[in-house]
Amino acid sequence: MEISQIGRRRVYFLSFTIVLSVVTILFVSNWGAFTVSLTDAFFGEKGSLAKEVFWNLRFPRVILATLLGGTLAWSGALAQGLFRNPIVDPGLVGITAGSAFFASVGIVLGTNIPDFPPVWGVIILSFIGGITTGFLVYLLARVHGKTEINTLLLTGIAINALCFAGIGILSYIANDAQLRNLSLWNMGSLGGASWTTLLRLGPILLIPLIASPFLAGPMNVFALGEREAMHLGISVEVLKSVLVLLIGVSVGACVSLSGNISFVGLAIPHIVRLIIGQDYKYLLYSSFFLGGALLTIGDGFCRTVIAPAEIPVGIITAFIGAPVFLFLLNQRKRRLA
Repeated sequence: MEISQIGRRRVYFLSFTIVLSVVTILFVSNWGAFTVSLTDAFFGEKGSLAKEVFWNLRFPRVILATLLGGTLAWSGALAQGLFRNPIVDPGLVGITAGSAFFASVGIVLGTNIPDFPPVWGVIILSFIGGITTGFLVYLLARVHGKTEINTLLLTGIAINALCFAGIGILSYIANDAQLRNLSLWNMGSLGGASWTTLLRLGPILLIPLIASPFLAGPMNVFALGEREAMHLGISVEVLKSVLVLLIGVSVGACVSLSGNISFVGLAIPHIVRLIIGQDYKYLLYSSFFLGGALLTIGDGFCRTVIAPAEIPVGIITAFIGAPVFLFLLNQRKRRLA
């Protein structure tokens, strides 16, 4: 009976996060300095200002926020499963810092990619940086054909420090305009959202929806421990390689499109785990939809609270996420006491 109740709670919570995500997309699309009703957006006169604002400015930004928040939270769930620790996030593997460093190189030293505007040069560099850093950390952590989780963590911390040192050097040699761009990038923002952005890198943000059914079973077994997973037929080294690859690609795409948005990948999957437990069949999807909904709400707040100006969304996620993280740490400490 208890198992049945737990299963129903997981189904209900996943259904709730899906509905919340859809409602949030429609609701937050109305927010902004210029009020647009859904009636005008869908049934208004063709070519009207309301339609242009909704379909060309608001809607692509809301969709991007949903996909970004979902992908960051999903990547956080993967990272927590990889380290078998509920209070880690993808940044510990060095991927976020690597993306930020390569983006800083593009901002300060410039990019020259044919057929792409300068901003896309920075985005492409940042994406390449995230993937490169992920592979570098993975290769450095391998010993005798195996990847030790503790070594992976320590290697990621070292790469983090190295990348932030590089960002510090670039900040030192940057001029005032470049320094401002660096600061805004590191604060995180969805101000550059457009249909072009979604078409070029958006498909990568759909990886969570495609990969989750194939990962849930192996990750549930892996949560029992590496030795137990091997005895149950899971290729542990292949699974760890796939997880690092997916985290690298997903987080690299997110950081390249929005800059550094912190705590989404840490807090959301941890909160979901507290509510529905460890079953990755529900945890991965629930983290995706809840993360997408909450980042969309946060971005909507950022662009309306001091409209027509806007607050970088990374500031809000850090401002809210840090106290939540401290609360989770305190709850964990009480359970262990």
